[in-house]
Amino acid sequence: MTADLEAVLAALAARLGADAGDPSDEHDRWAVYREALDDPAHLPDLFDVVALEPLDSISLGIVLHLLGSLPPSERPSWIDRLGTDHSRAYATRRAREVAVLQGDSVTALLDDPSVQDSWSDWLQLGLADSSDEPAVLHRLATEGRTKRVRRLASERIRTIERHGPGAS
Repeated sequence: MTADLEAVLAALAARLGADAGDPSDEHDRWAVYREALDDPAHLPDLFDVVALEPLDSISLGIVLHLLGSLPPSERPSWIDRLGTDHSRAYATRRAREVAVLQGDSVTALLDDPSVQDSWSDWLQLGLADSSDEPAVLHRLATEGRTKRVRRLASERIRTIERHGPGAS
């Protein structure tokens, strides 16, 4: 535990009105970070934390949690702060998947018959749960990697057929 991280943690906890707990305890640190994750006002502190946090799994958890709410242009700077090549590669892949999930149309990607094989379970679940694109949902309902993906996509198709796109 570095003095820099202790200072950032103490300042973050003070801004949150929270107890920083034992700075050497990763569970106490995570509790503070977790509370800060849902408020954009704390992004500068969390940006510092990602580079200072000694446990790469915690830094990666922070970045993964934030990727969907960050503007696409800011995602690489957060990923670059991660401490290992493995974590940076994982976060980079997730950022690409977030871009797919947030994109305007996934149907065009289906022109490549093997594209779905490159989609993680996380992306398949996200698309099955939120897509309004019939071609995507039908593909996932029949060829999704897991039973859960196939079931969610099938349920989403039925919901759209009953209530129209955008229905949940």
